[in-house]
Amino acid sequence: MTSWRTSSYSTATGNCVEVAPAADGVLARHSKHPDAGTIAFPHPAWATFVQDAADGNTPGTNGVAAITGNGTGTVVRSLTDGTELHFDDGEWTAFLAGAADGEFTFTT
Repeated sequence: MTSWRTSSYSTATGNCVEVAPAADGVLARHSKHPDAGTIAFPHPAWATFVQDAADGNTPGTNGVAAITGNGTGTVVRSLTDGTELHFDDGEWTAFLAGAADGEFTFTT
């Protein structure tokens, strides 16, 4: 069973970047649109993705997903299968705040 979680900074509606630890890394999806797809990150790539996001490093150096702005928010696009996860500014800000507090730090 996958234990999905969002940032504690998410609003009451709970729409945010949703992540879950997995055997080989971390899974990410959009909590409001889970059927839009999931991006799987090996542990080292996840740590780099979180740092890329925190630093505003676009498109990023994690090798799994590109981070780009689209004028109204942030798009995270898988470099392997093209899955795109779209987050508005509030959702992305909540993710960044949670990441800064270590909410998405997973050990291998």
